[in-house]
Amino acid sequence: MKTAVKAAFFLALLVLGVRIHGDYGMAFDEVQQRYIALVSMKHIVEQVAPSRLPDKYKEVPALNDYYDRDYGVAVELPFLALEALFRIDDKKDAFVFRHLLTFLLGVAGAFAVYRLASRRFLDWRIGLLATLLFVVSPRLFADSFYNSKDGAFMAVFAIAMATTVSFVLRPSFLTAFLHALATGFAIDVRIVAVMLALATLAILAVRLVKGELPLRATLQALALYVLLTLAAVVAMWPWLWSDPIGHFAQAFANMSKFRWNLNVLYMGEYIRSSQLPWHYIPVWIGITTPLLYLLLFVIGAVGTLTQIVRRNVTLWKGDAELQDIVFLGLFAAPILAAIATRAVLYDGWRQLYFLYPAFILVAAKGWVVLWQIVPYRIALRPLLVGMTAVSIAFTAAWMWRAHPYQNVYFNDLAGKNLRTRFEMDYWGLANRRALEHILSVDKSPIVHVLNDAVTPVYFAFNIIDAAGRARLRYSSDGQTPDYIVTNYRFSRPTDNTDQSDTRYAKDYDPFYRIEVDGEAILAVFRHKSLAR
Repeated sequence: MKTAVKAAFFLALLVLGVRIHGDYGMAFDEVQQRYIALVSMKHIVEQVAPSRLPDKYKEVPALNDYYDRDYGVAVELPFLALEALFRIDDKKDAFVFRHLLTFLLGVAGAFAVYRLASRRFLDWRIGLLATLLFVVSPRLFADSFYNSKDGAFMAVFAIAMATTVSFVLRPSFLTAFLHALATGFAIDVRIVAVMLALATLAILAVRLVKGELPLRATLQALALYVLLTLAAVVAMWPWLWSDPIGHFAQAFANMSKFRWNLNVLYMGEYIRSSQLPWHYIPVWIGITTPLLYLLLFVIGAVGTLTQIVRRNVTLWKGDAELQDIVFLGLFAAPILAAIATRAVLYDGWRQLYFLYPAFILVAAKGWVVLWQIVPYRIALRPLLVGMTAVSIAFTAAWMWRAHPYQNVYFNDLAGKNLRTRFEMDYWGLANRRALEHILSVDKSPIVHVLNDAVTPVYFAFNIIDAAGRARLRYSSDGQTPDYIVTNYRFSRPTDNTDQSDTRYAKDYDPFYRIEVDGEAILAVFRHKSLAR
């Protein structure tokens, strides 16, 4: 039964993702992420077989001259290689294919969460519960399709967390090898994953001091881990090849103070991304995570902290308590570091989505704590199960209704009139649906569109079919646009009405609108001449 239920769960997840991966729109960064891979691919071909460089790469800049050369490409390069392998040439097909690949990586991350939870709690059912909470998380679910930066890193980080726990619990050449590959890969997606290597070293040092591990065998495994991790980081990051130490140091410095200093809409005010208040991250997590998950996390975190205080200087007793500390530490440490260093953040807390697997594992502990303290004889355990099922079902139903805009999920703590206080569809994912609607209604051979927001509508041209793309023109050349599209980013209204109605009232009429829970995330205005 155990095997059948697990297989059915993950098979259902795969089938669901395969069926809906083509529904999502075009995220702001997708074109850039793919281009970063093109630049690195050109560099690799030039190093290995320069005479075989395809013509299409001649306009691609050299890696060392490229502005975003310090981005890791451990995910992007394989995606681009698979695109070439399957001979995918059409733009729409290429980006939809990337959505599928990103989702498949997300499934691997979900399986890592299952492995982590089932090992910690020694119960496959708790493993599946944790995985279900992980999957039924609206914003993270949506990002697992189109976000090859934060969504993909979350999955990769979960996998590396699993190898971290395996290695620190049972150091061996095999666990060292697997953990080195996972750590190197994670660092080459986002350099912040160096925290996994640091956590590994710290935990093993404490375990050696406590006499929990054999000294010689542990040091041998640790030496292998360090050497293989360094080799993996360099091997999977082409920019490091010419100057591993210098380029890595530069990338790390750039990450700590990222080159983005625009305004962020937070609690109704525009604030510079470099001057965010300390509570920016906790508030965003608090208003975009299902309420039950928040409650379970608090219970689990309190349980772990109580356990640490009880153990005093010994910190933990046994593998289970050690894992609890790892999970809570991997969640809390990056948040505290970001607050202390005033890290540059924007678009909610997406740069910290990689913390979510640890968050879910702490929440799973909270659920187990409740299960253990609730006496079965008065039927409160079935009540706990029922409340959990209702919460998950309610969240899943919301995701179904909002599809494919789960990325704008807020819980009840966020309040009303969200568009006036927080970023909504900041990546312009709804632009695809808007363009498809325009093209379906307007049969003109050429259709001019313009965006009235910072998110460029022309990025979404890439995920429109070839016939539609041939008809679309972006009105940056002075041509009067037939349609104006806005997702309101940096064009904030004072209330939840379409302020653009008055701005364009002379020449444009409201034409199309996308809402989620009564909140407008996109509006289209049509030139009055087209309505005649």
